[in-house]
Amino acid sequence: QRWRSQVQVIYFLLPLVMVIFGALCTKIASAGVGRVQTTALYKVGSVSLLLCMVFFKNFLDVHPICLVPIYILRAGLMNSCYPLTESILMDFVPRDQRARWKSLDSVASFGWCGSAAFGGWLADKYDYTHTFLVTAIFQIVSIAIWCLLLPLVPRVEGSRVVDEDEPPEEGGDELSGDEIENGGEETVTALTEPLL
Repeated sequence: QRWRSQVQVIYFLLPLVMVIFGALCTKIASAGVGRVQTTALYKVGSVSLLLCMVFFKNFLDVHPICLVPIYILRAGLMNSCYPLTESILMDFVPRDQRARWKSLDSVASFGWCGSAAFGGWLADKYDYTHTFLVTAIFQIVSIAIWCLLLPLVPRVEGSRVVDEDEPPEEGGDELSGDEIENGGEETVTALTEPLL
């Protein structure tokens, strides 16, 4: 009974860690690091912790308590970037196609069932270390594919790079600093004095 309560404590802490990492993830991305870059950093950290579970297996077998923070941090890092990935999807998919892509995302989640079956087969044939190693390899490949978005998604949402030395084009209005921050939208200033 004792180990069951310990497992429940882990699953109680995991959502709290995900909330903290999720808030931190959003702040890092909005600070100018970028959504793709922040997500990639989080996933690299998660895969690194997963590889620690593989390569330090002998140490973790002797000190299983050390496995708990590694597992919680790994799961928190890997699963807390969903809001950023969702925001990228919503920004780059036309409004009339968003439902289609969300449906495709739901269908893709069925892959969890297949991966669970494959992981169970690996664990039975070898051990969990092989399962973690294969998972890490697949996640490294997915990070490499994810990094293809680096030149496509701007670091700052709604930003427009304006060269200060370049004169404004004829027939076009140069954006002010406030308009650049607001994604090119005109800023409305409240009246402080009556017009008449």
